[in-house]
Amino acid sequence: MTDKLTLAERVKELRTAKNMGIRELGRAVDVTGMHISNIEKSKSTPSPELVQKIAKALDANVDELLYLADQVDPEVVDVIHNNPYAIPTFLRSAKNLTPEQWDKLQKQVEKMSKEK
Repeated sequence: MTDKLTLAERVKELRTAKNMGIRELGRAVDVTGMHISNIEKSKSTPSPELVQKIAKALDANVDELLYLADQVDPEVVDVIHNNPYAIPTFLRSAKNLTPEQWDKLQKQVEKMSKEK
């Protein structure tokens, strides 16, 4: 058995921590309370766009929720589609980086993005 938190559990945890009702969250993300309830019971899988709205409404990390939903941010998909050969090659070459090296790489990329 895995101890990985499910999207359903995490959404419910975040919602209750904010003292937000199911219907209130539904209104905040433009779906019914029943849809939120079904997500929290793992009866329904939200789209990546809905996961993003839920993350925003709950002040949560969108990447964490997308990961728990086994989904990829549409913006990331666009980057992959726009660089169909470079991204896989880059990821393969970076697969054995340590967490510290990933942090350093991310800071370097952020620096390069600001220089544009």
